[in-house]
Amino acid sequence: MGIRVERAEFDPVHGYLYYVIFKPNLEIGIENVKMVAGVEATVSMTENGDLAEVTFVLPKQLRNPQALAFVCGEGQGSYAEPQVHAAVEGIKGDTVVNVPGRLDVDMAGRIVGMELQWEPVAASN
Repeated sequence: MGIRVERAEFDPVHGYLYYVIFKPNLEIGIENVKMVAGVEATVSMTENGDLAEVTFVLPKQLRNPQALAFVCGEGQGSYAEPQVHAAVEGIKGDTVVNVPGRLDVDMAGRIVGMELQWEPVAASN
């Protein structure tokens, strides 16, 4: 089973809000999040806004097998210190952008999900 991605409806000002789910059977909003960690992520997305891939530098305090249990479990993602790479099965992106992200970590110290915010770039005059 690969990663799952939930996406909010497009907002012309705020763009897309994504939630990447690493933990199998995670219900968003139900999980007890003990800690959050901000990251800068590089994402690949399709022209209609579907998330295809995400890559980010793992914060030092999360560079351990326990934190990566769901991220790299079941063939979902890969870790080559210090970067994590995960792809959505069957989707190929055609645009690559950098976006702010937030890792959600559970009580056991495992990364369960990741929130990403893509905002449209205002056209310059």
